[in-house]
Parts: sequence; structure tokens; C-alpha cells
Amino acid sequence: MSIKSEQIEISSSDFGKMKDYVYEQLVASTVGDVGGNRMRWYPWHSAEYRFTHILNVISLSTKIAQNEGANIDQVRVSALFHDIAKFSSTQKDHAKDGADLTSAYLRENFNFPDSFLENIHKIISNHVHDGSISHLSLEERCLIEADMIDKIGANGSTLLLLRMGYDSHPPAHIMETLQKVIKRGKETLPYISTDTGYSLAYQRIQRATWLKEWVEDETPGVSELPRN
Repeated sequence: MSIKSEQIEISSSDFGKMKDYVYEQLVASTVGDVGGNRMRWYPWHSAEYRFTHILNVISLSTKIAQNEGANIDQVRVSALFHDIAKFSSTQKDHAKDGADLTSAYLRENFNFPDSFLENIHKIISNHVHDGSISHLSLEERCLIEADMIDKIGANGSTLLLLRMGYDSHPPAHIMETLQKVIKRGKETLPYISTDTGYSLAYQRIQRATWLKEWVEDETPGVSELPRN
């Protein structure tokens, strides 16, 4: 199944304006948040971290789209806006709310065909998906796969190690932390449907495995340290 429509040429200037808008929305949704909805006080729940994740997903999803023959502009725009409501909505609703916010912004500021806007809305709405994604459109799969892949490998390893340090865990947790990244990656593989996505995910699992082996080799006593 495909939801491709005519190819839309989006200028770097227009895409830059969209980036600015997304970042501004992320910042605005965290300002004055005293309650810390969904642990926003952690560094990785900041607007800066979320926007970095978005940029990573744009890069990954574009690479998958290019290699697999998907509509690149639909994928790029959907990737840019996919987490715009991450902080302003609940985890359950952020995909649909983000799709609605995206449609309103694009309609007001750009002259895109209705078919393009409808496809963007659909891709963003479905980026939070449980189970097999093989029945979804190629464009939807590009975004979902990129979103999953960014959580494994270097980014996932760094995130979990940062969490470990932030929570004052002792060094003995390093091996367990890296193993979580590897485990997450292996659990992700069955849900990757494209050859490009599978290759990217597998490569990241291998790198996380090498990192764990590197740490084990250079800190042989870490596993013997007491744990809290």
C-alpha cells in the first residue's frame, strides 16, 4: 500500500522555517512546567534533546526513503513534526495531536495540495504503532523505523549512560545499561520491514555490542564492584 502523491519540492528556506516553528513549540511547551510532566526535569526530556532526536529521525528516515523509493518530502516533513506535541500532550495522544497541529500550521503558512497534507497527517498520526508495520504505507514505515532505530546504538547508549549518572548509579551498572541497549535493539529488529532500516538497526546493535566489549576489556573489575 502506498500513500504517495505528486512530489512536492520543499525549499531549504521553507524547511528551515518549519524547523524553527517545531523548536519554538517544544520550548514553549516546557516553559513554566513546574510539575515536570513525564519527568521533563531529566535532560533528555528538554526541548533541546527532543529536537536533537527529531533531527536524527529526519536523517534516518530520509536515508531509508531514498533507498526504498518512498516519497522523500512526505517522510522528511512528517519526521520533522512527528514529536511536536510530545510535551504538550500525553504519550498516548501526542501522535494524533501532533498531526492536527502540523496540519493547521502547514495550511496556514504554505500552499501545499490537500493530498500532501492528508498524507502528512496520516504518517504522523500512525508513527506510534504497536505490532507489525508491514501493512502500513512505505512512508509510514520509514518514519516508524527511523524513530525506533534512533533509540538504539550510540544515541540509546549515551541516553542510558546519562540516565545512570543522573540517578547516581555506581559503575557496576555500566554493563547492565549497555546490555539494555543491545536487548532493545534485538527486540526492534523483527519490527523493521525495509532492507535499509534493518541494515541500519543491525549496524547499531553491533556497535553497541562493541562498546560493551570495549568497556569490559578496559575495566575488568567493574563487574565486581558492589551495587546499590
